[in-house]
Amino acid sequence: MKMLVVLLAVAGCSRDTASVPTPKADPPEVKAAPVDPAADADALVKANEAAGLLGTSLKQRILQEMADGGPVAAIAACSDEAQALTAQVRGQKQVAVGRASTKLRNPNNSGPEWVKEWLAATEGTPAAEATGLSEVVNGPNGRVARVIKPIAVEAPCLTCHGAPEAIPEDVKAVLAERYPKDQATGYAVGDLRGALWAEARVASATP
Repeated sequence: MKMLVVLLAVAGCSRDTASVPTPKADPPEVKAAPVDPAADADALVKANEAAGLLGTSLKQRILQEMADGGPVAAIAACSDEAQALTAQVRGQKQVAVGRASTKLRNPNNSGPEWVKEWLAATEGTPAAEATGLSEVVNGPNGRVARVIKPIAVEAPCLTCHGAPEAIPEDVKAVLAERYPKDQATGYAVGDLRGALWAEARVASATP
């Protein structure tokens, strides 16, 4: 009888032990990359220069075509050369760079998520009141410097980006041919057209 009681007690203890869940180990701590203020500053300079160079290069090319051949020639140049100019700046500065807007003409200019977030937050804000972006953050692949420069609508832009009823018929025709899904009209002078953006990797800190 005593033996039976002991066996039952042991069996009960065994069941109790098995029912206790094994605690899960905490996930390994992900350590942020060490911060090097000088490297952060250098990356911000690179990103800022790239965004500025892209904006200047595109504007000069479009204005040149406007002067030489009118708005139809400017649209053709923008359609044919803008992506190549962007790639040229990207290669020269070794950073990710581009343009983006909430009302796209070229669907390739949608921009990364962090740029889309800025565009959504500033939509409807006059360009003069839109605050750009200049920051360094820890990304999934290390620290990166990010820059956004607002693009303002100027008077020459209205020929191709203004109210649809005010756009000349020959311009409408070439826009329909080259950009069948165009959304980038209906702007007025001073509106926020979109953004120039750039993202540069921060050089790793020297151990």
